[in-house]
Amino acid sequence: MVSGAVAGDDLQSVASAAAAALGSPVAIAIPALGEPVVSPPGALEADSVGALLEHARATIRGDAGAVPSLIAEAVAVRIGEEVVGLVVAAAGPDESHPTLERRAWLEAAAAAAAVTALMRESHEGSLEGSRAALVYELGAGRPADVAGLIGRARRLGFELEGGAVAVCAQSASGDNPVAPEQFATNPGALLADVGHGRVLGLLPLTSTTGADTAETFAQALLVRGMTVALSTPRRDPATLHEALREAELLVELTAPPDAPLAGQEETYRLLIGVLLRDPDELELLRSRTISQLAEYDAQHDTELLATLQAFLAHHGSTTETAEAMHLHRHTVGYRLSRVHEVSGLSPYESDGRERLSLGLKAQQILDAEKRRSRRE
Repeated sequence: MVSGAVAGDDLQSVASAAAAALGSPVAIAIPALGEPVVSPPGALEADSVGALLEHARATIRGDAGAVPSLIAEAVAVRIGEEVVGLVVAAAGPDESHPTLERRAWLEAAAAAAAVTALMRESHEGSLEGSRAALVYELGAGRPADVAGLIGRARRLGFELEGGAVAVCAQSASGDNPVAPEQFATNPGALLADVGHGRVLGLLPLTSTTGADTAETFAQALLVRGMTVALSTPRRDPATLHEALREAELLVELTAPPDAPLAGQEETYRLLIGVLLRDPDELELLRSRTISQLAEYDAQHDTELLATLQAFLAHHGSTTETAEAMHLHRHTVGYRLSRVHEVSGLSPYESDGRERLSLGLKAQQILDAEKRRSRRE
């Protein structure tokens, strides 16, 4: 079986050979490679296949607990010292093979399955099975198989079980793609060049590395003239996709010449959290605060939103706003009065000013999300 795996046999071939030798169903469950392979096909019910997959995941985590009744005997599939799955002989009425003989066949199948898994990784495409693949897959959304993700990262030399900080770096010229190896001063950084002069990645959180390490890494990139953002640390590997998206959005908010992020980063992080949790909630915040102002500007060719934004940026000073916009301060006052009339919120009162400010930030984040999505 092992020689067959080296020659290119897949997991189905390995399971079929073991099942034929034992005269009973055999299943191979390697979560990182998807659903378990069963021979003969259909020999196990869907519920049993699901239970087997969960048992394999628990075994990989080291908390397998009780063995499901469908399993007569199981042998771990190992790559080096790491358990990546199970080869299982299904329980059945035929117990004609002695226990030692059955285990020998299962161990041979486990060795062949390990070779097949390694061969599959080494022959996958330029992104799949690579470091960049993990970043691309996580960037696409929540991982369906967290244990499989951790296992794949570990085989590539990264420990994600303790979570990570996401990093996004944008070159000064988006026309030139950036090769991560040209500036990756931290060998523990899991990076991917996502095009448009942008690099996205993860800095694992372990017992020896933490948020301070991520800050040091970010400073090294800033020195090289890049716009850099770090996500909030995520300790749960299942939420690493959110960390990547947060870092990308922060770069989108930092990169433009009129970047709004300075001095208000934590507020933006909180609102990005709202977007990740429920985009409709952020849309609702915008609609209840500044949407009417945007519509009024579009219909009457005015600049109420721009004036409001400048007024807030200058800490409520009409004089400084007028100087910045090259307007008479009475013009600024008139426009702010119109802001109150159109939106129902007064920029001169603390409650109205705070709500309008949040509405503007919501708009900026939603616009940043549109730009980020167009890059995909």
